[in-house]
Amino acid sequence: MTTGSPQPWEPWQRPWKPWQIEDSDQTWRSLGAIAHGPVVLARVPGIAIGLRCLFAHPDRLTAWLVARAEAAFIPQVLPARSDAEARVQGELWELWPGQPNDPLVHAFIDHMPQRLALGDRNDAYGGHGVLHMSCAVRILGLPTDDKLGFEVSWGPALAPTSTTLNLPNLRQVAASAALLVPDESGPPRPDADR
Repeated sequence: MTTGSPQPWEPWQRPWKPWQIEDSDQTWRSLGAIAHGPVVLARVPGIAIGLRCLFAHPDRLTAWLVARAEAAFIPQVLPARSDAEARVQGELWELWPGQPNDPLVHAFIDHMPQRLALGDRNDAYGGHGVLHMSCAVRILGLPTDDKLGFEVSWGPALAPTSTTLNLPNLRQVAASAALLVPDESGPPRPDADR
């Protein structure tokens, strides 16, 4: 694992809408195999984002991300806006799921970025105005170089911070993923007619 400056990428490299891509049948049949975790992706006073666990599936990854932010830092993330600015922001967020004051999380597979949708999640405000967030996100594809990059940021309070995970033998780990249901592509079973 290495941590350093953000990985550069060009606007034309921005991904399509990954939340509209359906998982393959292979992935639905797979519970996954643990590939990495836990690791802190970024931490500054008042905000922390971490990877609790990374699961490998035959054709993609699932990251379980957690974040904690003190309420004093959240207004910095989404400052007050005029009605006109709020309308524009609302239109923009129709194109991307998630809350406007969410942290930004990108995964880099073979140096190509994917903005991760933080849609399926649990949020809770703990005592003393602390936001706790936990979510599982899809990362499409498997890296060919056994390296997975993350870049996280959260408004002006958390500048973009990158972390690269080394995932040796990732394809073998993904191939060993536990199955939820057996693969039905094999030869028919003798008792299938019953």
